[in-house]
Amino acid sequence: MKDSNQRNLTFRLLGSEETISRRLYELSNESFEHGSPWTVEQFEETRAISHLFYLIAELEGELIAFLSGSIVKPEAEIYNIVVRNQYKRQGIASELIAETKKILQENEITDLFLEVRVSNRPAILLYKKMGFIPVGVRKQYYSNPQEDAVVLKSAV
Repeated sequence: MKDSNQRNLTFRLLGSEETISRRLYELSNESFEHGSPWTVEQFEETRAISHLFYLIAELEGELIAFLSGSIVKPEAEIYNIVVRNQYKRQGIASELIAETKKILQENEITDLFLEVRVSNRPAILLYKKMGFIPVGVRKQYYSNPQEDAVVLKSAV
């Protein structure tokens, strides 16, 4: 996977034998304003499903970010993009998306989807910058608090 030129940041797909669900949960819980949308158990369960993937970013061996999603050809979906708070606004989420698109291209994926809270303007702006366009709304998709989701799509 990619090594970032500006820092010792590396990206790699998480192996199915690695047991880091608790770390994924803790990072997610820290990162999201309303806490982790998934439990430790949900992270563990998704790790065992063959069409799901985790792209992780490590800085000198420390997990600082990840992107999770699924591939069902010819489409893919992003479930989570998580960056440790102290590393936010440094382009890591953009790098995760770009790396994911490269992997998806290699796997003949044509379209990439994601959902985001309608109130999450910074994320929506980032996704638009990365080539995503709004294609729909899912009413009351989120809980804690209850909120609609904007569905976004990008060509890979």
